[in-house]
Amino acid sequence: MGFKIIHGSQQKLWVPVLYLDTLYVGQIVQCQGNEGATPFGAASGAVDTTGKSMPFGVVVGTNNKNPLFNATYNTQYITDATPLAATTEFTGVEGPWSKGEQRAMVEVELITPETILRGQIFNSTFGTAMTVGTVTTGDTNGVSCTTGTLVASTANQATLSFRSGANKGAYRILDNTSATAQTWDTPTYAAVAVGDTCVKAPLRCIGPSYADFDSESMFIDAAATYGTNYLVLDVIRLDLSVAGQEYVDFKFNIDHFAQARA
Repeated sequence: MGFKIIHGSQQKLWVPVLYLDTLYVGQIVQCQGNEGATPFGAASGAVDTTGKSMPFGVVVGTNNKNPLFNATYNTQYITDATPLAATTEFTGVEGPWSKGEQRAMVEVELITPETILRGQIFNSTFGTAMTVGTVTTGDTNGVSCTTGTLVASTANQATLSFRSGANKGAYRILDNTSATAQTWDTPTYAAVAVGDTCVKAPLRCIGPSYADFDSESMFIDAAATYGTNYLVLDVIRLDLSVAGQEYVDFKFNIDHFAQARA
């Protein structure tokens, strides 16, 4: 169902939906658009220095009197339409907004630099699990392997996690950029063997990491190659242990809260 705040939320408030836009519960939004909240979106430029979006909050509710459900994202949604002579029923809005105005709004849980969020990791499309690779060439020294085609990556900005074999559960930050030739510094406990399986996330397992969202900001994209366009997220926990349930706990790097970025 998208992102959720797991620690450090400061407040919830109601905000209008950008004219004619659609927003989803679990979506990260910004409030820099004209008269309303919009999806935070995918990065444009390094550390989003072209887009300069600032995370405002996560959508946690809508003011639809009759809830609407989106099967793609498995969550509720709301679509804005002109309030002029509107017949759609809205309810529950608090704050300074007129209680009688027929206007689509969302309840947003605010994001600050200290807010810890959890985001699901999918392969290009919401609900599509990360690609599992099989080792075709092992390494008795435990510092490399060749796999089936996984995602290409930026050096020191990707993590390999073994799903099966003697090193099951091991995480290693990768030195390589190749989609198939994987290398790292700290040896694994055991030799890497042909037939071992693994997954590769294009983000670090701890600390400041390149990352990116889909255009609707509902998940972290496991298929992205962060050469030009990327966010920087401070990773707190990366869990790649369960197929289809991979996730990352993170906070936004402080750069994303500055509207003036070089």
